Amino acid sequence: MTPEDLQRLRVRSFLQLAKEEFDVAMQLRTDHRRQAAYFLQQSVEKLLRGVLETESVPAGTMHNIRGLADLLPKGHVLFERFLELDELSPAATRYRYPSPKGTLADFDDSRFDVLTPKVEALLRDAGAVMKRFAAGE
Repeated sequence: MTPEDLQRLRVRSFLQLAKEEFDVAMQLRTDHRRQAAYFLQQSVEKLLRGVLETESVPAGTMHNIRGLADLLPKGHVLFERFLELDELSPAATRYRYPSPKGTLADFDDSRFDVLTPKVEALLRDAGAVMKRFAAGE
């Protein structure tokens, strides 16, 4: 496998994971908001990592959407779209563990109403970029 083939395969895989994690978030939303928020964040993160891969930008191990978006080339068309979803960054950990005081954070259901259409649109638009790249276009 050539390095280019591997890069295209990674982009396809990131897109598949992003779609799957979005679907899981929607399935969990009603009964398990904390877990749904986590998977919504993971969907955005996988899209962002896939777009970074199309630009040959190494992403490292961070999970912060803003930090990852800052790695995009200056003026990237999707930068602002990713940035407006940065409020999901804490979902990578906040909703998965008790606080130091033993309490559990909750994810406001009304935020799903705001964020879900943005993530869906990003799945479509970033997904199109990723599909073109994966196809070698």
